[in-house]
Amino acid sequence: MTNTAWQVIGLAVLAGAIFLADRVLLWMESRGWIYWRRRKGLTAMGADLMQDLSPAAQAQRRALEQERVRKNVRPAEEPPFQVDLDAKVVRIRTTTGERDRPRP
Repeated sequence: MTNTAWQVIGLAVLAGAIFLADRVLLWMESRGWIYWRRRKGLTAMGADLMQDLSPAAQAQRRALEQERVRKNVRPAEEPPFQVDLDAKVVRIRTTTGERDRPRP
């Protein structure tokens, strides 16, 4: 074979390797591991870094944490409703603090 034939074979192998690498990178992107061709933007780590530097984002994060803590306050340990089949009565505890009323 001549030198030109080897160059053509080498180019074909290189093109195939580039194509396979592109397909592997697209597969990795579909799994959410990297950004390759289809999605543009910051990586998750870059977005977190930008949010850490922004005072508005810090204030929003603090407000969200306070809301989470406020919502995690446990109400009374009993279930929110009671059913008495013998008396045919259902008692439902309301969130406003009203007394339980029997409902026939």
